[in-house]
Amino acid sequence: MIKSFLYGSKDKMKSAYLWNTSAAMLTAFQTVFILMLISRIDPIIDAGVFTIAFAIGNLMLAIGKYGVRQFQVSDVEERYSFTDYILSRVFTSILMIIASGIYVWVNYISGLYNVQKCTVVILVCLAKVVDAVEDVFHGMFQQHLRLDVAGKILTIRMISYIVVYLVLYAITEDLIITSLVAFVVSLIQFFVLNYIALRGFAVEKKKPQYHEIKKLCIECFPLFIASYLVIYIGNAPKYAIDKVMSSEAQACFTYIFMPVFVISLLSQFVYQPVISKMALLWHEEKLTQFKKLIWKQVSLIFLLSIAAVIGGYLLGIPVLSLVYGVNLKKYKTALVILLIGGGALAFVNFFQMIITIVRKQHLLIIGYLLAFLSFIFGGRKIVEHFGIVGISIFYTVVVSGIGIVFTILVWKIIDKKGKEDNNFR
Repeated sequence: MIKSFLYGSKDKMKSAYLWNTSAAMLTAFQTVFILMLISRIDPIIDAGVFTIAFAIGNLMLAIGKYGVRQFQVSDVEERYSFTDYILSRVFTSILMIIASGIYVWVNYISGLYNVQKCTVVILVCLAKVVDAVEDVFHGMFQQHLRLDVAGKILTIRMISYIVVYLVLYAITEDLIITSLVAFVVSLIQFFVLNYIALRGFAVEKKKPQYHEIKKLCIECFPLFIASYLVIYIGNAPKYAIDKVMSSEAQACFTYIFMPVFVISLLSQFVYQPVISKMALLWHEEKLTQFKKLIWKQVSLIFLLSIAAVIGGYLLGIPVLSLVYGVNLKKYKTALVILLIGGGALAFVNFFQMIITIVRKQHLLIIGYLLAFLSFIFGGRKIVEHFGIVGISIFYTVVVSGIGIVFTILVWKIIDKKGKEDNNFR
């Protein structure tokens, strides 16, 4: 029954768009739905703890995923086997767990986190480990044009995690118990659903080639650094606020910052299903079609971003205030600025994917590293002197700068490729 549901798509492409969109929206709104409840029960302490736990969890998730998904999906020649991908993911997931433990331990002994906060952060990070491991299976499905299967599995897991979290927290008002049970349920579903999916999929089994795994990790290292830095940059305002302002300010900023990631995550369902197609076009050197597809995706992301900014300006504050039960009227300016930054972040993610497809991922590090250093040395001071509006402007300027750099890089790479092909002919 479950197998027929996972594989019973008449139109694979339409089904892929539908289920990938569903999974992307649930992932995007996961924190929104949960915070809607927490903010009404404990809008200051638990809301702040939950917010920073998910921010740290997403940062650690970058270690687990290692930036491999887009590389794996665009590996049309299958230079690396699925065994290589999955064993490398086991290694990076172990690193993710170790990094999470070190982070919590350092904050505990320094007195910044109490036992409750440490426990919640660890449990959320463990839930993200499940996401990291599952991602390599879903990359394989997508690589073989079965993104619909991956979308269905992720949709089921996200719905279950959200529902379990909402119901348990409403009953217990305890973040630790809620996070623990939600993690266990998610883990069980991961094993059951992906096991069934893999049984219906022909996977070539190969002996581990450790030199190939090492080579894969080295080749994807720039992607890991880039993905880690982009998540850090995306959450950098929260980290700066966490060091300077109160838990209440952190919670309020999170409420208005939420649409930023919603724009970014929703934009992914626009281009995620066409990654394999774009990789094939580049591999076959069909540059005209490749550029047309880029322009199409850019146009869709631009329209999505414009709609989000206009909608946020007109309805953002009333809706967010209603959703979270908090008066956010004084944050309207910051919200609009952050929405512009969210649109810029969507373009950054898209052009990072293009740069990965053309195998120039080493170029990503410079832009992200400069942005990372900007927040490290300037983020806290901006918050201290200019508050939430100041850090919102700073965030938007930095992310927009990265977007401009990546856009220029992509077109220069394509133009260079076109000239090389013409000279060869």
